[in-house]
Amino acid sequence: MKKYVLFFTVAGCLVSCSNGRKQEVERFRAKVRSEFLEQKLAEAQQNLARTDSIMQQRSGDVDSTPGYQDSLELAADIQGAQIRYIHKKQKEIQ
Repeated sequence: MKKYVLFFTVAGCLVSCSNGRKQEVERFRAKVRSEFLEQKLAEAQQNLARTDSIMQQRSGDVDSTPGYQDSLELAADIQGAQIRYIHKKQKEIQ
């Protein structure tokens, strides 16, 4: 009888420790995910700013190639969509 009581006590202890560990791991994952999204957002904003400054420089040039201007506009649109997606994911986490 004592063996069964000891077994269930140890099993209960392991289960309770496991639940605490799971919560700790989930908090860690959420923190890492949040930091990752912050880093990606900063990179995307820098890329968009760089693309925008190039577009503004090129818009003043008379000799600007239309295809290059179109590719810059497409890149800016994609970077803007990436920023919106990151904001959406950040809201889902909170």
